[in-house]
Amino acid sequence: MADAMSQMRKGTTTLAVLKLLDDVGEPIHGYEIIQRLEERSKGIFEFKEGLIYPTLHRMEQEGLLESTWVGEPGTRRRKVYRVTAEGHRRLEEELQQWKDFRRGMGLLLRLEST
Repeated sequence: MADAMSQMRKGTTTLAVLKLLDDVGEPIHGYEIIQRLEERSKGIFEFKEGLIYPTLHRMEQEGLLESTWVGEPGTRRRKVYRVTAEGHRRLEEELQQWKDFRRGMGLLLRLEST
């Protein structure tokens, strides 16, 4: 069961990150993203740094996120991320796909009626 949950999470990490950052409404750093995603899932999903940081970098390369370094020089600086206009467009598209998928699976498994 844990392996199946891990694979499902990997396929939806981009959507989860975009939705979290959209909901938060302000730039946040990678470690905070990890903590908030785990809190949202009530511990059902674990988000390791080895998954999130490469995902954030990929999303930035795809133009879905922008990053900025914050903190004073000589202190610990953090890279914070925010959703771009392209990221908002992709979020809406993926949310609709998720709703359609969820409804289709609900019908297929007879968890909901027509």
